[in-house]
Amino acid sequence: MSFHMPHNLDELAAALREKDENTYLCAGGTDLVIHLRKEKIFHYSLIDLTHLPELSQITETEDMVIIGAGVTMTELEQSPVIRTWIPALAKAASMVGSTQIRNRATLGGNIANASQSSDTTPVLLAYGAEAEILDESGTVTRRLTDDFVEGLEKTSLGEREVILKFVVRKQKALSGFAKVGARKAVTISKINGCICTEIKEGCMIHPVVYLGAVGAKASRARLIEECLEGSMLSGCDEEKVRDAVYAQIEENIPGRPSKHYKKSAAFGVIDQILDDLRRAEEEAGR
Repeated sequence: MSFHMPHNLDELAAALREKDENTYLCAGGTDLVIHLRKEKIFHYSLIDLTHLPELSQITETEDMVIIGAGVTMTELEQSPVIRTWIPALAKAASMVGSTQIRNRATLGGNIANASQSSDTTPVLLAYGAEAEILDESGTVTRRLTDDFVEGLEKTSLGEREVILKFVVRKQKALSGFAKVGARKAVTISKINGCICTEIKEGCMIHPVVYLGAVGAKASRARLIEECLEGSMLSGCDEEKVRDAVYAQIEENIPGRPSKHYKKSAAFGVIDQILDDLRRAEEEAGR
């Protein structure tokens, strides 16, 4: 067993070079601790990611928002930058687990864990977020988050790679997030979703819709997008939206017994997001 506590990227790359199959990356540890207990793993090594300034900051440039992989859900929820430019991410982060979990769980961990019910994944995919990834040689590459998240707790990240940060292009868009779980609070999503859309003269333009927990990972809901394109935000045709949502779920999980429940649940999620977007548009116009 060994314990590494890198304080800069050079030290992190060196620790990655020594990493083997029994070495785990640890930031918040909320998923890792559960995994170790579930698998009854008692002999392991850790690379502590909590002392790297690059991973714990939220910054912005003229056209980008940069979010460190070690930023917690609480920090995302409370960040003025996130609330301004990626409001759906602030909402999603606020709905992850309990207060104690949100104080520890990190964005990088939530994405890298690749659960199909991850609350932050649909938002990052809807915004076309890219991830900066460090390997053991010290090389940093940038990849679309959608490209390396495979779902069902799998990614295409290498054994000696780590996510440093996420980069999101600023957009003049509204966004919202909603979820359905087994209970009202501290619940894992049975289905969730995100809508990110421009609004022009009250109409939704180029809406991007992602649904989570209706497949191996959050997936783009193009049938719903087609239905919403050009629709008045203040007066969507509820029946058309319902039909589009039902058709989308049928396309995503045609053989699953749960599809009947998920059709109505998904419509509830989309309907809630549209209500939230209407309120946001009204507040922006005041």
